[in-house]
Amino acid sequence: MTLLMHASDISGRPVVTVRGGEDIAEVRDVVYSPESGRLVGLTLNKRGFLAGRRAEVLPAGQIHAIGRDAVMVGDDSSLADGDAAPDELAHPATERNVLGDDVLTERGVNLGKVKDLVLVVGSSGDVVGYHIDKTGGGRGYIPLPAQLAVSGEFLVVPDITEEFVRDDLVGLGAAVEEFRARLGLP
Repeated sequence: MTLLMHASDISGRPVVTVRGGEDIAEVRDVVYSPESGRLVGLTLNKRGFLAGRRAEVLPAGQIHAIGRDAVMVGDDSSLADGDAAPDELAHPATERNVLGDDVLTERGVNLGKVKDLVLVVGSSGDVVGYHIDKTGGGRGYIPLPAQLAVSGEFLVVPDITEEFVRDDLVGLGAAVEEFRARLGLP
């Protein structure tokens, strides 16, 4: 059974090395690319009494696993200097933030507003869906769509997405595979 979690839940979690068990940083922000539907990486805070923002970032390709309690990396060389990191991680485009966007189907049905990303626990940062505040009230979850457009205000998704709105993470986990199969996605 695949365990899922909200991306916002990893903020504040320690970044720990697999090869030494060292607590080297704390997650500050999750950087996500809505165009490609993937996690780009994490910005970090220092650990300890005089904690503040770290100049280094953690590219998604260097994440060993995102767990319920910590983000795991091979060792401290997994962190990249902010200036040497990919531009989309070092200088994320804030106007392309998908959080708060209205989710619209091709037919113009508003499914709700994006509240959070949904990640697979134990993966290196696989994003599988969105947590939404449904238009009629309550929360909902949709599988990561083969989105048609994202503007910083609207996320346009295929009409079929409406069939796959679920009320909880367990329901989303079951819907992801069926959704991908129906759309012919891997």
